[in-house]
Amino acid sequence: MSGADAHDVAPWREELRRWLETNIPSWWREEFAATPFEVPERRFEDIRSWQRALFEAGYLGITLPTAYGGQGLSAEHERVCAEELVRAGAPPIVNEIGVKLCIPALLAYGTEAQKDRFVRNILSAREIWCQGYSEPGAGSDLASLQTRAIRDGDEYVVNGTKIWTTNGTHGDWIFCLVRTDPDVPKQAGIGFLLVDMSSPGLDVAPIVNITTDSDFCQVFFEDVRVSAGNMVGRPDQGWEIANHVLAHERGPNLALLRYGGFLDRIAERARATRRAGRSLAADPTFRQRFAQCRIEFEMLKQQVLQSVEEARAGRKGGPSSSLLKLQISEFDQRLSRLANEAQGLASLLWLDDGIDRGIWQWRELWSRAYTIFAGSSEIQRNIIAERILGLPRTPKGQR
Repeated sequence: MSGADAHDVAPWREELRRWLETNIPSWWREEFAATPFEVPERRFEDIRSWQRALFEAGYLGITLPTAYGGQGLSAEHERVCAEELVRAGAPPIVNEIGVKLCIPALLAYGTEAQKDRFVRNILSAREIWCQGYSEPGAGSDLASLQTRAIRDGDEYVVNGTKIWTTNGTHGDWIFCLVRTDPDVPKQAGIGFLLVDMSSPGLDVAPIVNITTDSDFCQVFFEDVRVSAGNMVGRPDQGWEIANHVLAHERGPNLALLRYGGFLDRIAERARATRRAGRSLAADPTFRQRFAQCRIEFEMLKQQVLQSVEEARAGRKGGPSSSLLKLQISEFDQRLSRLANEAQGLASLLWLDDGIDRGIWQWRELWSRAYTIFAGSSEIQRNIIAERILGLPRTPKGQR
């Protein structure tokens, strides 16, 4: 299929649909998860195998170059693939951080050796990746990071710590922002370094979060030696690369299409729930809130599809990605809250004891993370105000 034109999408869609009907694993039908964060720990290796199957069948890395394991197809193929995965209720991929964040950095700034070494293994989930950005003293003010990488011959020696590292316990590799030069302005002295998680001196400590999961971690580096060949771009180019990665993290994500199924399930629950002798679906207040969510979803879907097309045409989203990130993350919270309110008292139950195995309760708690990672909602509003609306910055003495 490599190099196929957009007019070939219809038969390609049918081929993909048949493949999904045959290959979605039977165990998945018992799950209610939609993202890798929702998948139970016991299923980690199962969704890793699922990602490998997608890759081997040619349904991952749709628009990426064939030289690195991609399919070299069009943006239309990518959209169709996302639609069919949602339609079939397919499992998520396990290596989302590697695919959506690390690969864009490698393709834009990496050497040929780095692309050859890493991209295919990321797509196939042979190597699981995590992200080393935030530190205990550097979150929203990420440029204040203190993890050091000092050049020593053909290696860098890394010391410091990263926190809120998703997939840290499963990670084979971590891409890190490190301070390479402390004597220049803080954004200018940062590098983007790829580190093997099995390196001597690197330790991982799980953090239990509000959902009782341990997918967050703190990663400690003590004299960790890393090949200089693992520095992506120049040693002072890390801040530029980080912003490139953040544009992808905040930018259009076709996984938004799954919210349509969420809304359908909420509607079913509302029709089945009776309060004060009538269906919740007949309650005008609930109907208004549901309609608002449906309208917002349709609006966001069109924005995402438009942004995907613009990205494939080579037009950078710039600060507009902050607008999309803010809208989607806060919409996710409103949707999760609406789903739980539709359950009434059953929303107090947890996981396996609840309706749909309690996944809506889990989603509402997890949705708090969406307005924090990749830049908090407050940071996004600042970017929108200054770079899109052109509003003046508040002088420091008046803050």
